[in-house]
Amino acid sequence: MSDSSSSAPGELNGVPTAKLFGTIAKMKENGDLAAFRFSAKNQWLEGTASKSSIYEWYGASADQVHVEQFEFTADHPTLGHGHGPTPQEFVLHALAACITAGVATGAAARQIELRKVSSTVSADIDVRGVLGIDPDIRKGFSDVRIEFDVDADCDPDVLDALVAAATKYSAVYDMLANPTEVTVTRA
Repeated sequence: MSDSSSSAPGELNGVPTAKLFGTIAKMKENGDLAAFRFSAKNQWLEGTASKSSIYEWYGASADQVHVEQFEFTADHPTLGHGHGPTPQEFVLHALAACITAGVATGAAARQIELRKVSSTVSADIDVRGVLGIDPDIRKGFSDVRIEFDVDADCDPDVLDALVAAATKYSAVYDMLANPTEVTVTRA
């Protein structure tokens, strides 16, 4: 949460608007700059737990690295040892984080000062599919719900449009709402 009074010059809500518009202009001019590849390296720990590290990525026509390496541990509540949230919860976090980023950048681009952006995301899953108990039950979420609470200097209909646009342009929302080809191989 940020406001314009704590943002640096050329920023609104902590979003560097000049950099945002400059990036959009460069990518309109040269579409090759828009080809990004993100990756995570994962290592099994024990039981149902594993740890992923995220550091290297590709974008703007070059190999890149994050400022630091990030590590995330995942586990399962009933069969695991409590090492971390479930992989499914990471997906929910990713969805909320992606749409929230869209709200922040969309508001900054429209010169809307944000005071608060929070959300609650939840999803239902019948684990009989995952456990192989019933092959007719889907293994993934049956539905996902996310509710945003946004406080900003604008009318409620503008906030609705802001959240709708952030959802429309969210990469994670798109991955969940539309089929994505996934290839799994063994080295």
